[in-house]
Amino acid sequence: MRQLFLPLGLLLAIFFALLLPAGGILLSDYSGLKILVFTIFLVSGYQTGSKGLSLDRKLLSLFLAAAAISLIVSPLLGLTLSRLIDLPLPLAMGLIIISAVPPTLSSGIVITEVSGGNALLALFLTISLNLLGIFTMPFMLDFCLKAAGPVDINQTALLIKMLLLVLLPFALGKLTRNWSAKSKVSPSWSYVNSSCVILVVYASLSTSKSAFSGLGLMEFAMILLAVALLHLILLAVNAQSAKMLHLGPADSKALIFVASQKTLPISVAVLASIQFATGSAIIVCLTFHFFQLFMDSFLASYLHKKAA
Repeated sequence: MRQLFLPLGLLLAIFFALLLPAGGILLSDYSGLKILVFTIFLVSGYQTGSKGLSLDRKLLSLFLAAAAISLIVSPLLGLTLSRLIDLPLPLAMGLIIISAVPPTLSSGIVITEVSGGNALLALFLTISLNLLGIFTMPFMLDFCLKAAGPVDINQTALLIKMLLLVLLPFALGKLTRNWSAKSKVSPSWSYVNSSCVILVVYASLSTSKSAFSGLGLMEFAMILLAVALLHLILLAVNAQSAKMLHLGPADSKALIFVASQKTLPISVAVLASIQFATGSAIIVCLTFHFFQLFMDSFLASYLHKKAA
């Protein structure tokens, strides 16, 4: 049920955004997106326990490899693919932004668990890369977007926004967990995060409904090709990195799935902060999100059966 809740919810979000966009537009007009992103990281902080992995040289090497691939190599790859495929500027912006944001907050961990991977390591990578991404993302986005076209972003403003929307709520959630002295929290909290992601998609699509009608079949094909290549290359690079680090099967799965996925809420927050006509960029982010969910779910099921 946990594995199906998010993708089914996203399909419903698209359906209602196209037929009944008024609610999503109202949500966007009253800072709904900011509140939803804040809630996601607040819950993530609350879900994070005090006990974790022991920091050693192997874990440090794994983290550095994941950070380099997810936060540096990935946006450069997004820029390269946007040029090779010759994407129009709004689509190129969408690909670069989704490639520069940190990993997903829930699906990477869930899919790692489904595949028989190390869920604790997946949680560590997810949280640490999201926190580190607060500081790397403004600079990587500024470099890559300037290389893609006449797009300029305020790095300081974006950094402050990420600190307020990501680091602050996560710290508050973590402090609340420590004060409550709970060793475990209900897994139902993951549904809160997934529901927030679904509402983010609904609100974002409702305000960008006209972008769908403005795209032709060829542009949709270009989007699908770009996001598929980006995610498949990231999967291959992370798989090769796992071999080079001599990781076991469980740890390898955590690295492969977490460092290859990208979070949708932060990409939407970034799009909202850019003083430029982003247009159909949101469609690229959504397409990537769906592709990674279905591709990785299929791959996780295959790896689980193979191990069994």
